[in-house]
Amino acid sequence: MNWNNVFSTCYQKQPGLPAQELQCFTESWHLPLSEAEKQEITGRQRNPFPAAHPLHAQYTPFDPGLWSIPQKGLPPSYLDFLRYSDGGEFGNGGRYFQFFSAGELRSMLLAYEFPEYMPGAVPFAMDGSGNHYIWDMRGYGDKDQEYPILVSHSGSLGYEDSIVVARSFPELCRGTTAVDDELNG
Repeated sequence: MNWNNVFSTCYQKQPGLPAQELQCFTESWHLPLSEAEKQEITGRQRNPFPAAHPLHAQYTPFDPGLWSIPQKGLPPSYLDFLRYSDGGEFGNGGRYFQFFSAGELRSMLLAYEFPEYMPGAVPFAMDGSGNHYIWDMRGYGDKDQEYPILVSHSGSLGYEDSIVVARSFPELCRGTTAVDDELNG
């Protein structure tokens, strides 16, 4: 795929990911959580309810030790994109992309607690308005390792609040409709 011809606007192209770094990324993005990652996630959890609130006593922090990260390969089209630009910002019509770099993908997956709120989902970009572009890897994917792409707002992550915006990474990138228009359409 010639990525120079896919996006109508290139706001910030990054250098492409070298082959050796790409291989390290594909081998490590889905490793089980380390003890340090589990401790960091556990340490940032706080009861959202004041002590006087009736739900304060019912709050139970979640256990990141129970999380699993999908063990499927990333779409070859996405890996090809990373060879072109390791992250970056691009646009097509009303659709805007802030792609995570290979070094950011796992940290964003964990920072937004996707394994807790959307098990089997992997975010890889945002749209600049708080919406995540997400691969739905829950039993999907064809022989080409393409997955349906969902959009969900970071303030209400969940399958029930998401919509399918594309059947593949190339289809998503060629789309021109703003994601907010599709979510609120």
